Amino acid sequence: MKSADRLRRRIVAAGVLLIAACIGSAGYDGWRLHQQIMLANERELGNLAKALAEQSLRSMQAVDVVLRDTASWYGAASGDFGPGEVSPGLASRTVGVPQVSVLTVVDAHGMQRHRSRDTSGPLSDVSDRPYFTAQRDSRDTGLFISEPMTTRTEGMPGLVVSRRIDGPNGAFAGVVTAIVTLQHLEGMYSAIQLGDRSSLLLTLSDGTLVVRQPGPTDPARKLSFPELAALKEGGKVARAVNPMDGRAKLIAAVGVGKRPLILAVMRDEEEALRPWYDEMWSSGIRTVLLILLVVLTIVGLLRQLRRQERGELALRQSEERYAMAMEAANEGHAEWNVAEDSVFVSDKWRALHGVDTSVPLGTSADVLRHVHLHPEDAPHAKAAIDDHLAGHTHAVELEYRVRHADGDWRWIHARGRCVRDDAGAALRLFGAATDVSDRKLAEADKTRLEARLQQTQRLEALGTLSGGIAHDFNNILGAILGFGEMAQQQAEPGSAMRRHIDRVMQAGARARLLVRRILDFSRSGIAERVPVNMQALVEEVISMLVPTLPPGLRVDARLQSGGAAVVGDGTQLYQVVMNLCTNAVQAMGKVSDEGVVSLRLDRVDIAEKRALLHGDIAAGSYVRLDVGDTGPGISPEVLQRMFDPFFTTKKVGEGTGLGLSVVHGIVADIGGAIDVATGNGRPTVVSVWLPVLQGQAAEGGPEQAPLDTVPGCPRGNGEVVMIVDDEQPLLELAEELLASLGYEPVGFGTSERALAAFEADPRRFDAVLTDEMLPGMPGSELARLLRSKRPELPVALVSGNVNVALEQRARDAGVAEVLHKPLGLQELAECLARILAVRRPD
Repeated sequence: MKSADRLRRRIVAAGVLLIAACIGSAGYDGWRLHQQIMLANERELGNLAKALAEQSLRSMQAVDVVLRDTASWYGAASGDFGPGEVSPGLASRTVGVPQVSVLTVVDAHGMQRHRSRDTSGPLSDVSDRPYFTAQRDSRDTGLFISEPMTTRTEGMPGLVVSRRIDGPNGAFAGVVTAIVTLQHLEGMYSAIQLGDRSSLLLTLSDGTLVVRQPGPTDPARKLSFPELAALKEGGKVARAVNPMDGRAKLIAAVGVGKRPLILAVMRDEEEALRPWYDEMWSSGIRTVLLILLVVLTIVGLLRQLRRQERGELALRQSEERYAMAMEAANEGHAEWNVAEDSVFVSDKWRALHGVDTSVPLGTSADVLRHVHLHPEDAPHAKAAIDDHLAGHTHAVELEYRVRHADGDWRWIHARGRCVRDDAGAALRLFGAATDVSDRKLAEADKTRLEARLQQTQRLEALGTLSGGIAHDFNNILGAILGFGEMAQQQAEPGSAMRRHIDRVMQAGARARLLVRRILDFSRSGIAERVPVNMQALVEEVISMLVPTLPPGLRVDARLQSGGAAVVGDGTQLYQVVMNLCTNAVQAMGKVSDEGVVSLRLDRVDIAEKRALLHGDIAAGSYVRLDVGDTGPGISPEVLQRMFDPFFTTKKVGEGTGLGLSVVHGIVADIGGAIDVATGNGRPTVVSVWLPVLQGQAAEGGPEQAPLDTVPGCPRGNGEVVMIVDDEQPLLELAEELLASLGYEPVGFGTSERALAAFEADPRRFDAVLTDEMLPGMPGSELARLLRSKRPELPVALVSGNVNVALEQRARDAGVAEVLHKPLGLQELAECLARILAVRRPD
């Protein structure tokens, strides 16, 4: 393996060196070609610039000869010429010098006096021209070449070349000028083939453009190339950016003799290097193809080397693949040679079946001896294998339990197939096994959860059924209590009839509590957080608990919390107290027929944080409920888990283990904590600490007192009260009760009839008392419609199932009060008195 790696590295290194050599060779060739092309361009541009400068110099020398001759001729004569003699003389001197368009003589005052030919323009004053002032002010000016301008003589763009005229006495006598048109210069240079993207520039010594070829020269647009003066001094081709098109150029600049002129030849650098670009593209393609060939050769060599390595490692990889497959599948594999009765098992198979690697498993007998199958699974496993060996099944697949050394039973899923000869006899049996204990546990948990779901659904159905029954029974109970209350009022105090009716009313009051609990049970699980008077709630629990206690058990209660309130759901708090009392009763019933359930309720103020067995409480005011029993106490093991869900010490079928966990969840949810004192011969006491609500009255007080202890009821004064209830007995009862209280009741069995009567005479009714559960239109909707027609109308709503949603609907409809069914005379009288007092003045 190491030698193969070294060979592979050498092949790659050789390929990299070869590729680097190709790239380096191409780069060197490109650099050398670039140098050659640049040198050739330098020679070509330099020679062309020199040749054109020589030509320009000769042209300027011819013009200067004409100017010198004219200045000497005109100055020697001192201007003593006859009429018509000067112009022919000037014309004769321009013959043979085509670059001179017009030869002009200017006097010492700057006025043009004579021209070599008629230009159809008047002789003008040129004293403001730079060439005139330069010649006038200095004898040493010599030949003066002006900037390109539009001449006044011909009105054409050109150069004015001038010399000074001195008189016989050496004084300034004027200037002789020769106009060289730019058109002539452009024509002279246009015959020269400069090449694509090449141009010629003729400038003054300061860089002012005179002629540009190709392209016409506009003297009005004064362009300047001051850098040409520096390039002229170097005498070499330079690289610069043309300000006219912004492109890089190769420039050769040469001075035109000693004249104040510079001739420059420019060529676009891209165009000059085009042969180099073309060659580099070709060279790059050749280099890339060569590199690809080298890479393909290296890849081929490496693949051949890899193929050789695969051939050498084929056998070892096959063995490793088998072992890795077994490990990746997390399966144990086994093989049984049926003819020779020899067995091969993998280490994983041993681990799954709880057999140590030191135990020999060479034959089927060894396997049966050391693998401990569950007695219930062994016959099934043997029958499945025998059927497959006999050819009755296509494959064998079964699940069984095996016991490990630690005593645990593990579930194994095994599957296998036989290899048979031509006659169909089994030769070998190959099998694989996996541990499916987790799946089996999950299936068992699923079964338990499904059973629990079914139980929950049964409880939900029971809640729905109980709610419906309780609602109907509530209406029946309302009639019983109402008419019983009226009979109680009419019975003679102390008579046997009065005692019998009192017992009926007491039983009805207990039935009323029972119906209230059934309705609470049938509600949804949304907790209604309201202030709850704990002392009143515990008294209610005691009244429900005492009649159900077995003989010999009693309740010892000491309730001293007064009006202390706890914010929570009354049903949930009722469940907390009842569960604790029920556990206390069951703890004593297991060991004795006699016992005491003690309940202590106090208000406690603590000054600092305190840690309890289940939760911590901060400093503040609390209601502490202690529920104790005279049972044997709780063991330490049970004490640590007594509030865990589904933990119970009861037998199967006696409980779910959810009671105390629900207690813990409710107490923790409202910010309380639980403490437990038990053991060492002491009775068990469970203490529940609940935070006290400061400054607010609590609900959940004792139920209405017996009728004979109620003080005088508030009475009416003939007010008309609309009563709406679909239960005829309750409707009749309400009418009689209101009539006995001094009101004029008007009853309706449906909300539609009540609404029609109200619309017929809205001012007739002083108040409305309506049931919520009405066919067609609920009472809250009826109240909304009535108050929309008469907003000040007081309405009281009655329902056997009062909850947060109903109270919200009642508030939205403008209902003054919501009352629980069944109604008592005192409660009804006080409600009507309150809502009518708001409407009428005292």
